[in-house]
Amino acid sequence: MASKEECDRYAEELTRRFDELVQWAMANWPKPEFPLLSSDFTQARREISEIVGPKLGDGETSDDPPRPAFGGDDNQYRDVTPMPWP
Repeated sequence: MASKEECDRYAEELTRRFDELVQWAMANWPKPEFPLLSSDFTQARREISEIVGPKLGDGETSDDPPRPAFGGDDNQYRDVTPMPWP
């Protein structure tokens, strides 16, 4: 499992490389009559932030297995049957 420091280094490197790619793409765009803008990369920035944010997480800090996202018990299934109407 990756440590928090490794995750942080990865996130910094990925962000730096993406920023360099954006600068290169804007500087070398072959159609000067329709220039690229920083806003053209907004969706890609969101995707990168998802990768280096929630998907990457904070790294592993302990040897405990991850807990389920809902409920405090170790049940395999969550009951989603609605309550009967009164």
